[in-house]
Amino acid sequence: MERLSRHALARLNPTIRRPQYDRERLAIGMAHIGVGAFHRCHQAEFTDDALEAHFGPWGVVGINLRPPRVAELLAPQDGLFTRTLRQGEQAETRVIGSIRRVIDVEDAQSAEAAVAALASPAVRVVTMTVTEKGYCHVPATGALDWSNAELRRDRDGGAPPATVFGLLTRAFERRRATGGPGLTAISCDNLPSNGALLRRTLAEFIGASAPALSTWIEAHVAFPSTMVDRIAPAPTQADISYASDVIGARDEAAVVGEPFRQWTIEYSFQHEPPPWDRAGAQFVADVKPYELIKMRVLNAAQSTLSHLGAIVGLTYSFEAASDPVLSALARRMLATETASTLPDVPGMATPGYIDASLGRIANSAIRHRCHQIGTDGSQKIVQRLINPLCERLAAGHPPGLLALAVASWLAYGLCGARRFGARWRPDDPWADRVIAIGEEAGGDFNALAKGLLGLDAIFGADLARSPAADAIAAHLAGLLSADPRLYLAKRLSHG
Repeated sequence: MERLSRHALARLNPTIRRPQYDRERLAIGMAHIGVGAFHRCHQAEFTDDALEAHFGPWGVVGINLRPPRVAELLAPQDGLFTRTLRQGEQAETRVIGSIRRVIDVEDAQSAEAAVAALASPAVRVVTMTVTEKGYCHVPATGALDWSNAELRRDRDGGAPPATVFGLLTRAFERRRATGGPGLTAISCDNLPSNGALLRRTLAEFIGASAPALSTWIEAHVAFPSTMVDRIAPAPTQADISYASDVIGARDEAAVVGEPFRQWTIEYSFQHEPPPWDRAGAQFVADVKPYELIKMRVLNAAQSTLSHLGAIVGLTYSFEAASDPVLSALARRMLATETASTLPDVPGMATPGYIDASLGRIANSAIRHRCHQIGTDGSQKIVQRLINPLCERLAAGHPPGLLALAVASWLAYGLCGARRFGARWRPDDPWADRVIAIGEEAGGDFNALAKGLLGLDAIFGADLARSPAADAIAAHLAGLLSADPRLYLAKRLSHG
């Protein structure tokens, strides 16, 4: 089977949708940092649709700072790839063409290419999906975590840059030195007020590494916040084979996702933005209400169901969302506790949004592994679960099921300890510390809970002294027992 490429487009299955614009005329006007599955299934598709609605110089140069390397997948395919949307037994595949070039930063030469691409006067927008961990910050405070060795190395001028801050600083210095125009930097990661966080952490990094650049950035770079939404698991070989068979050409960069998508963007740009609104994105004055609902409902449900699912022996999040006990607990938590912490947003009424979110997670065609969702949970749990729990406690409410959800993340991490069976090795920056506390605490679950909640960088200073501490200790004892499912069923029956 021939490889997908611009030359192969004319020979593809004629029923397959392909870019409906003159791709040979598509000039690069955007960069994206972190060309993973989510970007290819979300922002790249929005951009393709926008180009079809209103053609312009909005081709994308992609930049990757860490594995998996993508240039070797997309370069032989001229940047083309497929995305397949799945819902139950239904599937729809199309070819996306908005990415024109990809640079994997591996050495001095590729780093120079990435800096040159970002400094190009033609590039007016930089989007990024570098995951929560990519911001190298302390989850509880948002400040940079200078214990991060890669961050310190970039601050001290190490090469090639290993963090988004090191890369952006070099690119902005080049842009300033060459008299380049300003641009807009758009975080598309699941973090509260992600634009403000990017601005703040970048300013902190530049203050420590290149303070003379600060004034230029204040005048020439905009940092709008965004909310992005589409469930897009890591593609498998089966996904690649399916897409290749459907289109009639081998696609090594195929991605899959659910049909639902949403992109809400704060209208704060240095220049006229790409016409993403022509593709269904929303430009709004304030993104915060949208992101709050999404993170505290959909993302919180994903985390809770996946942690509990892994603990009771399930593989995929859709299995957890279809489990009568786990799904009922998640629904009750969202409806009776989380809902009271949410704003009113037109089109996102809480009861319907909860129903839709749980239904999306239960889509059996999207095989999102519980362990994949559990990756880097320490970077996600604050905005998804801890903040609403603390708000409820401050309002005088009991810990409730939000405390169970927080305990589910802790129990998931503790399953890496020998004392609790060493069932898996959590993929998380705080895994070693959580496991060490688990090994040290012995069979005293109150001491265990106090020790874990004493991780101020995640939980802040107050949670260990709150009523939630005793509740979390009891939940840990149940979740780490011989029969966690029985414990959860009892919690459900007790209301």
